Amino acid sequence: MKTKIAAIFLGKPENAAGWPYARFDCAARAEGLLRPVKAALPEIEFREFVIDTSEKAEAAHAAIVQEDLDGILIWPLVSYHHSFSMEPFVTSGRPTILANDLYGGDLLFLEGWDTAKRANSPVIPVSSSRVDDLIRAVRLIEVIRSFKGAKVLVVQESNQADDQSHFWRRSYEDYLTAARERLGIEVAAVSPQELLDRYRIADPNRAEEIAASWVKSSHGIGETDRTEITNAARLYLAMSELLTEEKADGITIDCLALFYTGTLPAYPCLGFFQLNDEGSLGVCEADLEAAITQLIGQRLTGRPGFISDPVIDTASSQIIYAHCVSHNCPLGKGGPCVPYKIRTHAEDGKGASVQVFLPSGYPLTTVKLNALAGKLAIHSAESVGNVEEERACRTKLAAHASVDRILKNWDFQTFGWHRITFYGDFRKDFLDLATLLGIEAVEEDK
Repeated sequence: MKTKIAAIFLGKPENAAGWPYARFDCAARAEGLLRPVKAALPEIEFREFVIDTSEKAEAAHAAIVQEDLDGILIWPLVSYHHSFSMEPFVTSGRPTILANDLYGGDLLFLEGWDTAKRANSPVIPVSSSRVDDLIRAVRLIEVIRSFKGAKVLVVQESNQADDQSHFWRRSYEDYLTAARERLGIEVAAVSPQELLDRYRIADPNRAEEIAASWVKSSHGIGETDRTEITNAARLYLAMSELLTEEKADGITIDCLALFYTGTLPAYPCLGFFQLNDEGSLGVCEADLEAAITQLIGQRLTGRPGFISDPVIDTASSQIIYAHCVSHNCPLGKGGPCVPYKIRTHAEDGKGASVQVFLPSGYPLTTVKLNALAGKLAIHSAESVGNVEEERACRTKLAAHASVDRILKNWDFQTFGWHRITFYGDFRKDFLDLATLLGIEAVEEDK
């Protein structure tokens, strides 16, 4: 289904004085401005209005209220005192892009932006001569539309847990409601037995093939063995089957608790590794907050996220993102992939997991969403290498960042320990996305 956006152009009577000039053809200007946006975003359906009278403004506002729209694009073309107010348009509550047609709509643009700010409306302003800046902003509404109907599976024994990755369980039903109402994301609980049933019937020959492929592509096997790797491949097949049956976009498993108690016959680390490289979603420790964060970031950036337990080293001004799960194609499907080793899970020396050697010299954007609190934590960094250290998790990506500020601003009660890192500078994209969703951004490095 296409994303639906109301494109509202504010014009003036043809012979009226005012910027940009008298006898300005607003309809032609609107068509010309929207043409490259439509070409760049063919999956968006625009409902177009050019308004210059109170009657036309009322009709456009009625459409905003009554029609099933995903967002609004407001584009003042003129600087002119209308008999109607912009306020109903910039305070509709829908995700809104307020665009400026330079040397024409500047007065109304600035007035509308001030009104939106004062009302704390989900509006982002674009005042740029570069059309790509506007296309990027409008695409965010398409990204938000993509969340609707997305589905995440949570494999767990219980809704009760004290681990940092399970903060969302403190208000279990409220969190599921927030994910659905704020983002449109559905969550389905799956019993471990359902996963085990599919593990037991997984094709052993196919599991052997997958295990062989993992080993062949790796830079060696560490402390683990081929049996553990094959078991991990069987679990990957079971997860894939569940995702297909449930028509789900991702899965998160209470892996530590289920493996420690003997419920799971293998760690899902390699399976998550595979799912993330395929463009699907596999997230550790039944951390629904992290899974939703990774899903949102994946839709926004087109790249997989790396969930981690960050380590802060103020001596080196580095933050080290550590975990036993990672992707190895950080720039997304079709991008270059990086070396990895297959090793045991670090915390107990059992099963099979991955140590991925992620590339240095890249900007990084790290985030964590708490949908119930309506807050998004974010900080930026630059990758500088990988840490070889037997303590803690296998993959350790070191990055230079404003770690003193990150440490000072760390909010464990709201965001826990886990963070999700994406390769690339997507800070503005995440900040604008948060605004359009009505979510407060917490800039940890400011």
